[in-house]
Amino acid sequence: MKKSRTGLKASLLALSCSLALSLSACGGGGSAGGGTAELAESGRGAELRMQFTGPPVSLDPALAGTGGSTAFVSLAYDPLIFMDSKGGFVPALATSWRYADDTNTTFELTIREGVKFADGEALTPEAVKASMEYFLKNAGPKALKVGPIASIEAAKNTVTVKYSSPFPEAESTFTQEWMFGNIISPAGLANPKSLLVETQGTGQYQLSGGETVADSKYVYDRNENYWLPEAQQFEQVSISVIGDPNAVISAVTTGQVDYASGSASTLDAAKAANLEVGTTPFFNWSLYLADKKGTLNPALADARVRKAIGLAINREAIANAVGSEVSEANGQIMNKGARGYVEGLGFGYDPEEAKRLLAAAGYPNGFPLTILTQNTIDNQTIRSQAIADNLKQIGINVHLEVITTGIANFTTEALSKKYEAVIFPLTGTSTGAAHKDMLQSGSRNPFGIVEPEIDALYKKSLLAGSADERTRIYEEMSREYYKQAYVIPVFTAKNLKYVGPTLTNVNSSALNPTDVPTGPGAEYSWQPKK
Repeated sequence: MKKSRTGLKASLLALSCSLALSLSACGGGGSAGGGTAELAESGRGAELRMQFTGPPVSLDPALAGTGGSTAFVSLAYDPLIFMDSKGGFVPALATSWRYADDTNTTFELTIREGVKFADGEALTPEAVKASMEYFLKNAGPKALKVGPIASIEAAKNTVTVKYSSPFPEAESTFTQEWMFGNIISPAGLANPKSLLVETQGTGQYQLSGGETVADSKYVYDRNENYWLPEAQQFEQVSISVIGDPNAVISAVTTGQVDYASGSASTLDAAKAANLEVGTTPFFNWSLYLADKKGTLNPALADARVRKAIGLAINREAIANAVGSEVSEANGQIMNKGARGYVEGLGFGYDPEEAKRLLAAAGYPNGFPLTILTQNTIDNQTIRSQAIADNLKQIGINVHLEVITTGIANFTTEALSKKYEAVIFPLTGTSTGAAHKDMLQSGSRNPFGIVEPEIDALYKKSLLAGSADERTRIYEEMSREYYKQAYVIPVFTAKNLKYVGPTLTNVNSSALNPTDVPTGPGAEYSWQPKK
């Protein structure tokens, strides 16, 4: 039976955070709400002014970064399928899509007619196919996320992607988040080096080379050839690179930017300035008991020991210490609102039961445990130290091995198989995605041991006939992860954003934590406040 996959509703994608730049460089131009009589007649704002932590990884969709940095690319390159702020799928360059088989291996998209690239050339199925093939050939940071693609075929008004094995989450890969569906023009593909300094897509805006200052401020002008002009809410969009949290709060409170990423250290100032403050669940900070079979530390092979570790952690206290408005205690691997989250599931705090379990397992006096961590995103290792202190309360003598030279070196050390356990955040909008992308192998599971019960559930999810059925399987996976107790979740960290008084309709969720300024949905994403 063929399964139809068209859409839901709404919009997403764009920004957060900060890096170096003087406040004068952040300012300039009109505001989100300002404009001339002509602008007033059009209903558009003069300029949307955003902030991001650092410069883009790349302006080339095949090489670009994810998360908030997607805005640098998504402003200029429409996706085939738009992911809205609630994680729903909305037609964009594709008007409809479906699996053309019962095995989730053949995915067909119908390409919208009448769309032009910014240079005036028409969008065609052949151009879509060529852009996809370029994306795969370049093997950028997102290429491994788009599925086991066997072939791509273009027909009169469709593009068909065939997978070598079941791949039920195809829709998400064609959205602005993964950029496989952010289509590059034939002219851009003919000169790939040009994609590093200019934009050549079908998007609402195009990079203004004359006004952009690399690594400082990126300016985008409205695309006059855009296929849905009523969706263009602003004449111009700029992204200022501001990294210091104090500079960020100064820029947004003085009206030099309309949107900025927040920080716990500046939250009180944002409230005092009556800024709109938004939070979205993102990181799930967890302890991974990597030595699952007890090769380095025999104690970890015992399920009672692993459960004791889960019960020893006072999640509420740690979340409150980090900041109750930017974190939330969480004892299961999915954040609340994600697919696979199970209400009421997870580790509580019971140090006496933890001690009883250790004694029953033959460790009444505890045991030593070496945990690898880093201070790049765990600033001053505050989170890691709190976890270690909790474990010491039940007799587990923790030695924290702290990598101070960046995430790349931390990952190398984690993969060395020299450490029994690792502390690092988990991300993912579903248990299936977290399992596939992060928990089967890599720095969170360096020994590559996958429990057969969890693996069987994941393979079952690949053949699920509907999203609801797949979600039910993800919930089973979450319960099994809790039962196995190899991943010990601690707390959810929330993305924090500040929105100025002239901007409205800025939304995100656990299913799409990346704020999106543009969109063919919800209706149509960020707007100047009237």
